[in-house]
Amino acid sequence: MSERYLVTPALVYANGPIHLGHMVEYVQVNIFVRALRMAGKDVLYVAGADAHGTPIEINARKSGIEPTEFIEKWRLAHSKSFSSFGIEFDGGYGSTHTPENEKHAQIVFNRLKERGHISVRDVEQLFDQEEQRFLPDRLIRGTCPKCKTADQYGDSCEACGSTYRPTELIDPKSMLSGSTPVLKSSSHYFFELSKYSERLELWTNAPGVLQEEVKKSLAKWMQEGLKDWDISRDGPYFGFKIPGEDNKYFYVWLDAPIGYISLTEKAAQALGRKVEDYWLSEDCKVFHFIGKDIVYFHTLFWPAMLMGAGYHLPYSVCVHGMLTINGEKMSKSRGTFILADSFAQHVDPQMFRFYIAGKLTPKIEDIDLNIEEFADRVNSGLVNKVVNVVSRAIPLLHRYCEGKIGGLDQEAKALIEKAHVVASRAFELYYARDTAQVVREVLELSEEANKYLQDQAPWKSAQGNPEHARNVLTTGIWAGKICIGLLKPILPILAEKLEKILQIEEISFANIQDRLPEGSLILEYSHLVTRIETTKMKELVDSSASVEKIPEKKAPEIKHIDFPTFASVDMRAAQVLSAENVEGSDKLISVRLSLGELGERTILAGLKPYLAAESLVGKTVLVVANLAPRKMRFGTSEGMILACGNPPQPIFLEKAQPGDKIS
Repeated sequence: MSERYLVTPALVYANGPIHLGHMVEYVQVNIFVRALRMAGKDVLYVAGADAHGTPIEINARKSGIEPTEFIEKWRLAHSKSFSSFGIEFDGGYGSTHTPENEKHAQIVFNRLKERGHISVRDVEQLFDQEEQRFLPDRLIRGTCPKCKTADQYGDSCEACGSTYRPTELIDPKSMLSGSTPVLKSSSHYFFELSKYSERLELWTNAPGVLQEEVKKSLAKWMQEGLKDWDISRDGPYFGFKIPGEDNKYFYVWLDAPIGYISLTEKAAQALGRKVEDYWLSEDCKVFHFIGKDIVYFHTLFWPAMLMGAGYHLPYSVCVHGMLTINGEKMSKSRGTFILADSFAQHVDPQMFRFYIAGKLTPKIEDIDLNIEEFADRVNSGLVNKVVNVVSRAIPLLHRYCEGKIGGLDQEAKALIEKAHVVASRAFELYYARDTAQVVREVLELSEEANKYLQDQAPWKSAQGNPEHARNVLTTGIWAGKICIGLLKPILPILAEKLEKILQIEEISFANIQDRLPEGSLILEYSHLVTRIETTKMKELVDSSASVEKIPEKKAPEIKHIDFPTFASVDMRAAQVLSAENVEGSDKLISVRLSLGELGERTILAGLKPYLAAESLVGKTVLVVANLAPRKMRFGTSEGMILACGNPPQPIFLEKAQPGDKIS
């Protein structure tokens, strides 16, 4: 059997519309798939809605409809949004709520159980007596047991970054009824992940499977020891029932990734193939693309399930960063929580593909969409450089040379050689997911092509030497064809328009360097791309700000403390000696500080989303010096840096010396 590829993005939760954060990943995957196909590879490309879990059940109930109707509404909306950005899937955009996925979930579960890797044990959980149901982590809020910040989720604190069990929350409340839940015991199924430690370590360290940043994070988790995974949930729950149980269901994170298998089965059948051709074949390379927030599930739980069930393991798990808008997290109040459909109403979605492609590299770095830079990159790069080559040369060929193609100009050796070099390595860059480098090299080539046309000035030589003018224009059109052809995985509609004008077959990596047939007649130039108007971007931001009004916050209640309690807090000035982002954490910066005579300390501060770590170095900050050291997942924190504002910023001290006490 010949080599084939199976490529998947992560499955989007069917609980709301597609926003630009989702679209970053889906565009990246679509570009990768189109590049593979342009290279003649055999590719199956699947995706669908992640359709189970308590949030869907609750929100369907709030909407007054059944969960099945709720998820179908969002599945159709997702499919439409993706399609508007040039993204279509083999077998269509599917769902994890299908009989096929239930079948595969049961196959995996039963195989793990047969191997003795599923155990049953009693678990104490918080139970809502008014609603008569157990509460998942995200339906509980209370005070963080670590830093004492109120109104935090049941599994993690947004203020200090700590993780904990819901039963550790102080004063927990049910988000369904508002009542105080009680502890109640229930039997749960656990997947014994620890039994796969050695095999997971071998797989995660195999060449090409994971990026180095991911390997480092996994190494820390493995050193701490892999914990058994609770794969069951008590009813009521929207999902698949566990075989032999009446009121217990598979946790959504068990059957969601299994959706990759069921979606493959559906798409493969349309080609006359079987799911085994992809998940049981060494000839198939499985590529998963995911965000950095779901690394743990896709690099530990999922491959361990595949190992236990006897399936082929992914060839590569490709992790990308998150999307920020103007350097900040997406915000509805600022108009930067931008829905994909809103974007498509105001701006050509191809331009988003171009902009994001110019930012994506193999590294796990956040991708910033700067509204002002967006228009500039499209207008000055794509329009004024890449498209400008053919928009100048084609009309001139019709004006002076009857629209007939000549040969390549033998004096354009440097340009021709540059085009050959760029074209010959483009697929290698696409395969490495370095689309930013592809865009850079195409822009450089287009600059040279534009300069060549300007220097040769064929509009001047057309009268005295029409054949030379014809060859110069043909060379420019050929170079422009290569530029746009190399961007075809990114801008498929643009490339298709040019193919029609030049009356050539579909551009591929195999034929992209072919010369245009000498003597052939090309069509008149027609519009290829529209410049981005700043007014359109402003309309987009304004419309996004009005998508959802943010409720006004009530004035917070101030809980009074007595003076002895306040006096017991030892606040000191501390100079930042070094600061670096904590690998594997979205929130934490590791800050090394000097407190003068009190010595040096390391504090893990949850400031990563709000400032660059290096901006702290050399500054004097205010810290709580007598806070007991706290063990966290990423190390021990020996105090707290005080911050204020929204977004929070450290309190900087200009005249204080390290160790000075604040009184």
